[in-house]
Amino acid sequence: MDVSAAILKRTSIRKWKPIPVEKEKIEKVLEAGRRAPSWGNSQPWRFIVVQDKAIKEELAKAAGGQTVISDAPAVIVCCGAREDFSHKMQRESLKQLIEVGALPWTDDFLDKVVLQSDLFAPYRLGEQVMTIKASEQVMIAIAYMTLEAVNQGLGTCWVGAMSAKDAHQVMKLPENLFVHDLLPLGYPDEDPKPRPRKPLDKIAFWGKYK
Repeated sequence: MDVSAAILKRTSIRKWKPIPVEKEKIEKVLEAGRRAPSWGNSQPWRFIVVQDKAIKEELAKAAGGQTVISDAPAVIVCCGAREDFSHKMQRESLKQLIEVGALPWTDDFLDKVVLQSDLFAPYRLGEQVMTIKASEQVMIAIAYMTLEAVNQGLGTCWVGAMSAKDAHQVMKLPENLFVHDLLPLGYPDEDPKPRPRKPLDKIAFWGKYK
């Protein structure tokens, strides 16, 4: 399936066939997330695949009892690592880009200009901004995974309505990670119609907003 077809076919699935998802297919979905773009090659995402029924039920409770989570054959707990935007980690990520020729910078320019700029170095603005930037990158990766799931004949439902604190406790995560979203994954047991979308001329503009 080409990307355009996957984009058109993707929709939220909330009913699942009671069959497990092959590990190979889950790995391909995860690989799509790994390949997603991220700011400065930061890659501040961590993905935890949950298939245990009891843990899925606890995650569902953290999400207000949504059965789309507890009934799914697998749930990917999508986490952000704000520490990946620390001075040390961001320098390492940008250094990798320099080494492969993606950025024409010297170490001196990296250290004295880029990493000293409020525009390019989130750590300078504090933990809240680091969390926001990590969240942005996690969302990009999730979008990639939802499309690869379609390519694998699977369905997903992007679940952001939850208590991140409760989900964090369920997963027994370290403090340096935060739960951003849950991504139930499985073989669809429904074929919903495409969701309504605003016309292109209502959201896209040429040259200026009007």
